Amino acid sequence: MSDTHRNQVLLRKAFLDEENITHIFHLGDTYEDLDENLDLIEGIEVFKVPGLYHDGYLNRSIHHSIPATVENWKFQLVHFLNDVKKLHKNLDFVLYGHTHRPNFRELNGMYFINPGHLKRSRDRGNDASYIIAETETDKITFNWKKLNKEIFMTKTISR
Repeated sequence: MSDTHRNQVLLRKAFLDEENITHIFHLGDTYEDLDENLDLIEGIEVFKVPGLYHDGYLNRSIHHSIPATVENWKFQLVHFLNDVKKLHKNLDFVLYGHTHRPNFRELNGMYFINPGHLKRSRDRGNDASYIIAETETDKITFNWKKLNKEIFMTKTISR
């Protein structure tokens, strides 16, 4: 998820009826939003990066870019895509936010993925959205969902 901007109602709605969540990636704006939802994240591994205007981003006390591994799939998480300085050869995905636009693109065998935003029902011409990823050892499927749980884009990557 990305760009929640303190909208606890939409953040919580994204979790409604989702099952078997083992990891959460929060891609910034606002870094602390999940901290206010301990009931949602209990027993779940959470990775998060700050947005551009967060004090921790501005004073560099919080890393702008962090790695994560799930089922041997390697992710790099950033809020602002320009914060990716060097891409490692064994990296599979770069997950980013900031634009509030759901996106998927492949470049030289690496995938760049944006889940959209949870700022408000509609922002910058895009409905609120997030991604649920289903991981397996040899494939991963990304489902972009609107808040009504409608899947509007799916991408499956196989090794």
